[in-house]
Amino acid sequence: MSDNQLQPTTMTDRERFLRYTSFASVDRWPRWEWYFRADTTERWRDQGLPVDVPRQTSWIDYFGLDHGGPWIEDPLPVKVGVNLAPLPSFYGEVIEQTDNYTIRRDAWGATEKSLRRGVQSIPQYLGFPITDRASWLEYRKRLNPADPGRYPAKWEQHKAAWLNRDFPTTLYVPGWYGVLRKMMGVETLSVNFYDQPALVGEICEYWTDFVLQATAKLMDEAPVDYIMLWEDLAYKTGPLLSPEMFRHYMAPQYRRLIDHLRRKGVQHFMVDSDGNIDLITPLWLEVGVDMLGPYEVTAGMDVVKVAREYRELLIVGGIDKMELAKGTPAIEAEVLRRISPLLDRGGYFPTLDHSTIPELSLADYGYYRQFMAKVLGSR
Repeated sequence: MSDNQLQPTTMTDRERFLRYTSFASVDRWPRWEWYFRADTTERWRDQGLPVDVPRQTSWIDYFGLDHGGPWIEDPLPVKVGVNLAPLPSFYGEVIEQTDNYTIRRDAWGATEKSLRRGVQSIPQYLGFPITDRASWLEYRKRLNPADPGRYPAKWEQHKAAWLNRDFPTTLYVPGWYGVLRKMMGVETLSVNFYDQPALVGEICEYWTDFVLQATAKLMDEAPVDYIMLWEDLAYKTGPLLSPEMFRHYMAPQYRRLIDHLRRKGVQHFMVDSDGNIDLITPLWLEVGVDMLGPYEVTAGMDVVKVAREYRELLIVGGIDKMELAKGTPAIEAEVLRRISPLLDRGGYFPTLDHSTIPELSLADYGYYRQFMAKVLGSR
């Protein structure tokens, strides 16, 4: 985005988002971040982070970020609260607890074991609720799109805020691979693509119907600016399913959902997937996805390469969090490596390539934000 594409008039965060995502001129680059981890936050408190962040003073206010980013907590109602999880929720069903660990069900019914002390980590999954069609039919009772608990009690107040907003709004929607892995786990799902293909297809079809029905009221009364689809369908070296499986099971459902919601006023569709997503990226673009992140560097993802290959793709992330933890020279080199080649392109939201890590100090993160502002200047 060159200087002659800048507009001197200060824009609202929503105006900037809508113009920037259309590759039009804006007053400055957007200021987003991916996510601030809780264990990192606690370490930052020992390094000088005020106790009221983010409890009273939000990350957005503290670091001068824009409203409307994908995952960080926001004091404004940027995330539209339609609950698409199972209801009644499984969450809070504690199965076993010791001084060292807790075994409980998560919101989607998976049994997980997590440590009660130490560094935040991914829980160990011990079991999943769906193994066959009988367990699916029982589980499906919790996916009633008409359940009144799917909408906030103060719907009219929320709707008024969304209709009169000066910030972009987003709706979180678990994607098809995402819900399948939540219900079955990666290992069982991988086997069921072959052993129970009809069941996998039935769940994908039902999930699309469910989302469209559950969000119909929202889309009729206060449509959102972009949809955030959570998938996490890849690992370090590639996707957890083949492109052929994606085309067969997921692509028709993506098209059905995106085509319908775009007619209802949603302008952009973002997919959040960790890992190396190179093989699936062109398939996402074919079905209408136009925004991807977080582009993990350790998984071989390079936002400069991706931006050159897909000129119309909106890109979020790609700044190596591990490099930022190495101090000032590494921070400057990493920011210049990722941002400088994309200054004239537009459509790129520079953020970390995932959440903040405990190894990244508050001072280094603060310097990263200052240096990035310096590089972008008036852009």
